[in-house]
Amino acid sequence: MNMKIISRILIITLLLCHINSYGQIQTAPEASGAISTQYMMRTEYRHGYQALADTNQTPGIFTSQRARIGYQYNTNKFRVSATIQDVRVWGATNNLSIDTMGTLSLYEGWGELIFTPKLSLKAGRQALSYDDDRILGTLDWSMQGRRHDLGLLKYVNDSVLTVHAGIAYNQDKDQSKSNIYYQKNNYKSMQYLWVFRQFKNINISALFLNNGLQYIQKNTAGKTINEKQYYSQTAGVRSQMKFGKVSTIAYFYYQTGKNMATPKSDGLPKDLAAYNASVEISYWPVKAMGVTIGGEILSGNSQDATTTQTKTSAFTPLYGTNHRFNGYMDYFYVLNHANSVGLNDIYLKLNTVYKKYSASLNSHYFMANADIKDDKKTLSKGVFVAMPDYLGVELDMTLSYNFTEGIGIQGGYSQLFGTESLTAIRGGNLNESSNWAYLMILIRPGVKWPKTGIKA
Repeated sequence: MNMKIISRILIITLLLCHINSYGQIQTAPEASGAISTQYMMRTEYRHGYQALADTNQTPGIFTSQRARIGYQYNTNKFRVSATIQDVRVWGATNNLSIDTMGTLSLYEGWGELIFTPKLSLKAGRQALSYDDDRILGTLDWSMQGRRHDLGLLKYVNDSVLTVHAGIAYNQDKDQSKSNIYYQKNNYKSMQYLWVFRQFKNINISALFLNNGLQYIQKNTAGKTINEKQYYSQTAGVRSQMKFGKVSTIAYFYYQTGKNMATPKSDGLPKDLAAYNASVEISYWPVKAMGVTIGGEILSGNSQDATTTQTKTSAFTPLYGTNHRFNGYMDYFYVLNHANSVGLNDIYLKLNTVYKKYSASLNSHYFMANADIKDDKKTLSKGVFVAMPDYLGVELDMTLSYNFTEGIGIQGGYSQLFGTESLTAIRGGNLNESSNWAYLMILIRPGVKWPKTGIKA
């Protein structure tokens, strides 16, 4: 293509569109586009984060960041969007090297066909966020975030009734002779239905999710002799009510089907029967101060082997934003604690907001949901002996400052006081102090008060 043709294209483009001072690209009254940018950095101090600190453990200190830029084009017939991001740890490459860390990726890339004002189909890579992100969430706290490749049929009726139906089917690459999926820690296929109904003082939603995982069985020579998909089903309801200064949230999810993580002696998956339930009540006597008390139960597996030979009772939150739940030190269900003894979490949260400042102090009382084996007593007595179910207490303090619209500063400090029962399942030394702290900057144009990772 010669320079003359390129010049003509540029002239035509400039005539058809203009960019205003807010970054919006407008091509016609019925069409518009917008460029979005985002920057987030976080410095962390870790000493006993996710697991109790070991003897004489040296704290880890590092800074990570993400930078995103996206563009979305909207018309009354379709929408299209693409967002790229770069995620890195400061110093991962030296200041003169060519950057080969491979941190640049596509965070979102999708197109949406608008059939009617109420019905549309969205397909491509996209972030999913439902209810309070317990089962399906964006995982915004993590620098890379969470996204899915799927098709999503959406029905929205004036924000009163919303129905989403999603379907995903994954492959490693172009396939002509096989459908075996070798990607670890990801589903082979997924289908879900989410229904949301809004009333005057109450919101109710229901979720059904069918999760299919690839099963591959090999012989002693390493040759695949059997492969198929096994499915688990998660179904539940959530309600949120508000009456004056009091609000409540309650949900219940049940899982059934097959569990791939803890196979039986023949290598086949176990039957699954697990549940997750939570109730919390919040009271804001004045606009600037509130208190929340609640509890959550996630069923687990007993370490008494005689009760878990053919079935599993461990609930898995699947693809939620688990950092927002069960303490900010991520001891439970953040790439850990899966198919373990479960969790009973009783919590109390104090929140205050004053002008551009907000602060919260959360306390969590953790207990195992199922029996933890006392190895010493079991060995000496010859029969199974359980340890106390009390795991420990965590205190989380969070401060945030709304520097200006779209720019926030957020920091926190957490301390965990563990028990012998916690060391039995996670290791570590009770005589060492287990704590974690962070400070972060969030720049998100268009967000009134940018915060992330916390649940008030």
